[in-house]
Amino acid sequence: LDAELQRLLRGWGEAVENELAETMEPGRAAAVAARLAEAFPATYRAAYGPREAALDIGRMRHIATSDTDAPTGTIQRDARLFHLPRDPSTMLRLKVYEHEGALPLSDAVPALENFGFRVLTEIPTALAEGKLGTIHDFQLALAEGDTAAPLLERAPDIERAIATVLNGQAEDDPFNRLIIGTGLAAREADWLRAFYRYLRQTGLSYGLLTVVDALRRAPAVARGIIDLFDARHNPDSCFEGAADAALATIETGLAGVQAADDDRILRLIRGVVNATLRTNAFS
Repeated sequence: LDAELQRLLRGWGEAVENELAETMEPGRAAAVAARLAEAFPATYRAAYGPREAALDIGRMRHIATSDTDAPTGTIQRDARLFHLPRDPSTMLRLKVYEHEGALPLSDAVPALENFGFRVLTEIPTALAEGKLGTIHDFQLALAEGDTAAPLLERAPDIERAIATVLNGQAEDDPFNRLIIGTGLAAREADWLRAFYRYLRQTGLSYGLLTVVDALRRAPAVARGIIDLFDARHNPDSCFEGAADAALATIETGLAGVQAADDDRILRLIRGVVNATLRTNAFS
């Protein structure tokens, strides 16, 4: 109560400045607050408070700085995952930061669904009527079996993957669900995407969603396939017995696969990795 009273007495701009001063030099915090704090509308101030505003300003300044170095026409967006104490464990919140203007929902919703999220709500906050950007606050329902805590532990990697897709710099398809559902890194999901595309060229009849679902239902096998590829081809992480250990993990995981189609898909992907002689994935 005392902290809230002090915030009201200080005023919004000073409160934001004090929060910014926790992460930057006081003089710079004062300059940033003077330039940006008043751009937040009253509805945002009442709903989020100065601490959240300071976090959002940090992200908005990051993409503004990145934009100066980006090629002409490049979209600059950033993302931040968080979870409030009152939120259920099956829900996450995501803020997407748009440097100028606003992010069309027709771009955001399908991309987030490809990560396995279901969009529940979206609240946009335009700064200076969008001239300084827009903050989009999403509430996301997680896929069955997923919970917020382990995803928040990997938040920087997941945020980077989402931002890269929203910036048009990475593939936007359901293979991104493996980043959330099986704990893979974005580049590891890319490897599985490449294996799938190779198999399609050889006549694989299974569709993309069927293959993604098979990998998601067998996370140990998916992890083993990635570890096998890494052990065979990564010059920085190869160690004696790594490939054999990965093969053993795959075999153990396959023993627990119930669906015949899933079993066939997983064995085909393993076969591609076994047959791969060289790659530029680590160059």
